[in-house]
Amino acid sequence: MPRRYEPPDGWCCQAFQFALDLDPDQLSSVNRHFGARRKALNWAVEQMKADIAAFHANGTETDPPSLFGLRKAWNKSKDSVCVNRETGEPWWPEVSKEAFADGIKGAVDGYWRWQKSRAGTLAGRRVGFPRFKKKGRDQDRCTFTTGAMRLEADRRHLTIPRIGTVRTHENTRRLERLVSLGRAKILAITVSRRGARIIASVRVAVVRPIQPGVQFPDSVVGNDVGVRRLATIATRDEIIDRVGNPKALHAALTDLRRLNRQRSRRTTGSRGYRETNTKISVLHARVKNVRRHHIHCLTTHLAKTHGVVVVEGLDAAGMLQQKGLPGARARHRGMSDAALGEQRRQLRYKCPWYGSVLVEADRFFPSSKTCHECGHVQNIGWSEHWVCGRCGAEHQRDDNAAINLARLGDLGGVAAPVKRGAEHKTRALLAVGEDTRKGGLVFAKPNNPERSAA
Repeated sequence: MPRRYEPPDGWCCQAFQFALDLDPDQLSSVNRHFGARRKALNWAVEQMKADIAAFHANGTETDPPSLFGLRKAWNKSKDSVCVNRETGEPWWPEVSKEAFADGIKGAVDGYWRWQKSRAGTLAGRRVGFPRFKKKGRDQDRCTFTTGAMRLEADRRHLTIPRIGTVRTHENTRRLERLVSLGRAKILAITVSRRGARIIASVRVAVVRPIQPGVQFPDSVVGNDVGVRRLATIATRDEIIDRVGNPKALHAALTDLRRLNRQRSRRTTGSRGYRETNTKISVLHARVKNVRRHHIHCLTTHLAKTHGVVVVEGLDAAGMLQQKGLPGARARHRGMSDAALGEQRRQLRYKCPWYGSVLVEADRFFPSSKTCHECGHVQNIGWSEHWVCGRCGAEHQRDDNAAINLARLGDLGGVAAPVKRGAEHKTRALLAVGEDTRKGGLVFAKPNNPERSAA
């Protein structure tokens, strides 16, 4: 297996995305690359299934699937696999070899993820054997890692292998300036379809500019994510900000229902069906962009302003799998619209950029149901407002959780990250006061639950 690229010291990997304005010939070329990737991926999956079937049938052993081995086999058989049905001529010369390599790599990576999942060494839910991809069911994408990849000097064009020089919808001056100064190096370009637009994601190794530092380096805040509010920001004593949730999906539900009803009346595969399907894709893309914009603004502000940011280690995927509860469908839709895990993901790489520290609370830390006045823990269910059974203090769910998270950031007991598996409940707590804040990320759990509310 090829080793993962590691940027030099002082560099990091970052992606810059640009929408492409393609002419009809360029659009046809991009679509051919998308189809070529699916063709190679399906061929690789078929080869792996055939090897497994031969082993179970007569014990025939083959080499484990690898990118280089399957690419060598693909080069031998592509003349017979990639044949135009009408003319009988091979069509693979019209497509960059990177499209086939990307499809084979996707199949091989899926195979080894399946093997790790079977062995219990892969975090998250169980992963199955890689499946065949079908047009319209799989996301159209293709990654280029070699060939002519460059930003043109006019800062409005991007050159992609085999596709050629295409115009970008946005100005590329920021990235082009970094590349021309030698502060960035293009590693790969991924072209994908999002809604009705073609997006080019330029992955680069870049020298991060020296940041002036956070505005309040001694500030410790807790960030509680929620459905009613996008985030509740608090210090150990008071609430300093309540960020409203844009509810992008909720705002688009009326149009989404109308378009889905309209599509259901169309004949599958007809022109009207495709047009309505495109409108639905555009609407979903807009919902995603609105949600991402608000979360990016919030996380950048937190990383630039406060020295320590404490977030919850929520199991967002597990929360969406809860069934049998009243109103579960609407609750799951609200959780998905709020993107509960996205803020934590963005803060993981933004905090080191600006010199702040991210503290992730343990998944089982009871931030919402712990009274921040007396430290009493009680079951509150889904209640938004609740009263402490010990001291009688009244709490709002998100406000109380944010204050408890901020107080958790002042504690010294932290735990190193561990892999999720059978041993997920076994965590070695380090000594109080030991410095483990390296790389802008620590995992926290209180040594004494009542001390967090003191």
